[in-house]
Amino acid sequence: MTGLSRESDSQYLRATLVGLGLLLVLRIGFLALAPLNLYADEAQYWRWGETLDWGYYSKPPMIAWVIHAVTSVFGNDEWAVRLAAPFLHTIGALFLFLLGRAMYDARTGMMAAFGYALMPAVILSSAVISTDGVLMPFWCAGLYAFWRLRSGDGGWASAAGLGVALGAGFLSKYAMVYFLIGIGLTLLLDRDTRKALLSGRGLIAVLVAGAIFAPHMAWNAANDFKTVSHTVDNANLGGDLFHPEHAVDFLVDQMGVFGPVSLISLIFGLFVMRGSDAGLMGRDRWLLCFVVPVLVIILVQAVLSRANANWAATAWPAASVLVAAWLIRAQPNRSLWFWIAGLTFVALLAAPDLALWLRLLIGSAVAGGMIAYGHFQAYRPAGLLWTSLVAHALMAAFFMTIALIPAHMSTELGFDNAQKRTRGWETAAAEVFRQADELGATSVLVDEREVWHGLDYYARDRELPLLSWRRYGVPKSFSESEALVAPLDETVLVVSLHPAMRPMLRSDFQVFESVGEIEIPLGTRRNGCPITRRFHLYEASGFAPERHDEVWEARHKGQSEFQASPCPALKDQ
Repeated sequence: MTGLSRESDSQYLRATLVGLGLLLVLRIGFLALAPLNLYADEAQYWRWGETLDWGYYSKPPMIAWVIHAVTSVFGNDEWAVRLAAPFLHTIGALFLFLLGRAMYDARTGMMAAFGYALMPAVILSSAVISTDGVLMPFWCAGLYAFWRLRSGDGGWASAAGLGVALGAGFLSKYAMVYFLIGIGLTLLLDRDTRKALLSGRGLIAVLVAGAIFAPHMAWNAANDFKTVSHTVDNANLGGDLFHPEHAVDFLVDQMGVFGPVSLISLIFGLFVMRGSDAGLMGRDRWLLCFVVPVLVIILVQAVLSRANANWAATAWPAASVLVAAWLIRAQPNRSLWFWIAGLTFVALLAAPDLALWLRLLIGSAVAGGMIAYGHFQAYRPAGLLWTSLVAHALMAAFFMTIALIPAHMSTELGFDNAQKRTRGWETAAAEVFRQADELGATSVLVDEREVWHGLDYYARDRELPLLSWRRYGVPKSFSESEALVAPLDETVLVVSLHPAMRPMLRSDFQVFESVGEIEIPLGTRRNGCPITRRFHLYEASGFAPERHDEVWEARHKGQSEFQASPCPALKDQ
């Protein structure tokens, strides 16, 4: 390496550290200022973190450990529960810089790091605490350690690092299994990978990963494998198993996750740019082993049943490096710019929670700006990387602004519906337990997991038991884990969100009397209808449930109590 190349490498490293550092500061500041309540999954992870264990109802333990480590120092406020998220994604981005630099050059590493850090999914994931956010630094570290091992630069340290990343990744989310699939494909396709892994160093990686993950599997074995079984249930491979229209939904979703420019560039590169540099084909193919299998598997899952947008998230770290490498190496291509500009316009038309006129305006501005910048750049594909980063940075600024503006401005702009899950839980918890005290209740019973988690977190200093009703014979969520026993045979305040479940709840009690409602205003929909979280309250006693079988379900089918009246604004339309 020449002095000039070393200087250039150092400049790209400094730029990466400064850029990621500034982004981290902004994200921490946002967490400190944002008025958003925890949503149900975050509150669930916080509850797990109150009691450390090797596993939990539906997820491995890493997220609970991370939250516990932070909240034990900074307390249980929302910002503290979420504080680890931006740090974890920053660490992931740094490992992608190292990977891009090791595989190609420092410029590629910098663009990969920025591309990942400003990915739409990471913008959102940095503002909440989630299992994807906890997994990503270990996934990115695993890619870097694996490449170092494969290239012969890392030695025993890289082998141990790969083992740590694999083991900790599995403790974060079972989606780490896709990493093993990627390893399997690289073994088939790449001689250097076989040479590196089929050796003592490969054995060290396996042993380290196994040692880290083994306690969690022992916990699963001692707890009826409930974490594993819940993950299998999520696949939902029952009933009608062919939904081809879901393939289009999946691709649109991934534009929202990875970004339209990045996703279209990846697809374009698969068919065009991959053959442009035969000397680097081995590296490209190696990265594709950690991209294509994830996308294909989740696409098949979507067509067979359903797939959440984030289920393919593990494809995008390697894709961030690959897209950066391809666009930097590619020759000027006017058609590529026009295709990406046009498809980006179409993708923005599918943006949720925005009026059509606003989507048209934003889409036209973005597509027009992209074509103008492409002309300025002489249609060099590398310019698309900066186009994508600027677009995503503007998206991040927009997201932060919407979350921070006063509620009345959010209503006027039509964004209340997008924020309803993170509003009103503190008010709801205070009102529910106030009424429980007035009633002299010995416990509070709810009929919805989100309600249980919202009340659990925002009434965390309560003295009354908070229970979740079981519609089925076995728990279907962590909220239902606690058995429905005494003091349910005493005075119970039943807090019901679902009108259709109220007749079922009534059948489980000898006394079940309506005592009013609680309405929590959450804003206004774009059509003028109010967004309200409405709870109907019952005073109940004498818990004596019938058998909840098919006959019981059939008897209550179609029944409801205290159904809310239709929105007047809809009647006038």
